[in-house]
Amino acid sequence: MPFSSRAKLLSVVTAVAIPAFGVTACGSSSDSVPRNEAGEIVVDFWHSSSGASGDTLQAIVDQFNSEHEGEYEIHASYQGAYEDSISKFIASVQTGHLPALMQASDIQSRFMMDSGLAIPAEDLAKENGDYDFNDLVPIVANYYTMGDKIYSMPAMVSQPVLYVNDEAFADAGINPSSLSTTEGLMEAVEKLHGKTGKAGLTFHHSGWYVEEMAAMLGNEFCTPENGTTSEKASTFRIDDPQLVDMWTTISELYKEGAIHDAGSDGSAATGAFLSQNAAIQMNSSGGYGNVAEANLDWDWSIHALPRDTDAAGAAPGGNSLWVIEEGTSKEEQTAAWEFMKFVGSDEIQKKIFDETGYLPTTTAAMDSLTDLSPQQKSLLEQYASTPVNTVTAGCHTGALNDARKSYSQAMSAIANGKDPRAEFETAQETADSAIASYNKRASK
Repeated sequence: MPFSSRAKLLSVVTAVAIPAFGVTACGSSSDSVPRNEAGEIVVDFWHSSSGASGDTLQAIVDQFNSEHEGEYEIHASYQGAYEDSISKFIASVQTGHLPALMQASDIQSRFMMDSGLAIPAEDLAKENGDYDFNDLVPIVANYYTMGDKIYSMPAMVSQPVLYVNDEAFADAGINPSSLSTTEGLMEAVEKLHGKTGKAGLTFHHSGWYVEEMAAMLGNEFCTPENGTTSEKASTFRIDDPQLVDMWTTISELYKEGAIHDAGSDGSAATGAFLSQNAAIQMNSSGGYGNVAEANLDWDWSIHALPRDTDAAGAAPGGNSLWVIEEGTSKEEQTAAWEFMKFVGSDEIQKKIFDETGYLPTTTAAMDSLTDLSPQQKSLLEQYASTPVNTVTAGCHTGALNDARKSYSQAMSAIANGKDPRAEFETAQETADSAIASYNKRASK
């Protein structure tokens, strides 16, 4: 790697607020091609999929390997949660022992792009002429386009939705259609608690929900324009008055016991919903598989997130796949691309949706879906009706992974009785410091 490229990479890497790893060099020889005993090109693939989605991903890997016997072997290895995986990835820069293929979360996209380590997926498609990104669902293309180019293959795309206990709503005399606005959601949560004595809502303390609540209000989460233009995002909008007011209401509902405090454990939130100790769970569409597999003996449904304005809507989450150029041979890159386009195919995207609740990334896959459950239909209705704009593009900055920690901590503090305004102001200062540091280093 040329010195100038190495310097930029190290600046971007150290701009991400992860403990220092003493990075002093990057790059390794890409002359050797890793092969197994059968002579197949081996692609080291790091991922963070677990549970139902992890089982499906492994089945996809096995299918690809079977269909490409004698050519390629995708060696998939679970690296822990997204935060753990990206930490290991950054640490590996110093040794040059990077995977040829990396699954990164939605919020890690800008960092992966800025690092210069990956080959843009759209470039690979143009070079090989064998994948049409124009068939991506518009909201997916909207999220994953950066600088007029798609850098990764959307793999498992999600949106947050509301999982609803229909029987609890009936007992409380509430029509689920009231959940269409944020005010209606909060009123339903309070009424459910008053009527049943149990929590009306649960969600775990992931900063993703703060971002999505801003989108529910119809507001961008960072400026300018959620970092979607050539001008980098320079500040967050965590202390936006509307968002603070919403969290003031949430704070009061926590104190009343109307919102279940799941802490940072998503499984605890799902457990509260499945055990009927919370009537609503705000959770990823990717959680559908786990709820469906529970074979509940009571009626439940899925509803779209509230939308307070025409511009409001749920920003996509989930993950995408990146071909790593640094330290990998051309043969590995070609093999990785073959797997990427396999994952992005209509057939596999349909499989992912059927088995997990992650949403199909292509319009052809959506059109091919049949025999859908009512809950799956609801997932797709929100997906298809989400407006394509800067609000639903989500905040694009390489500092997002670090900044999210600040408002995740604020969520926990608020659940434990702290003042929402003060907590969000502190989170704003911390997040803005992170984005300023990131932009300074990334511009070198």
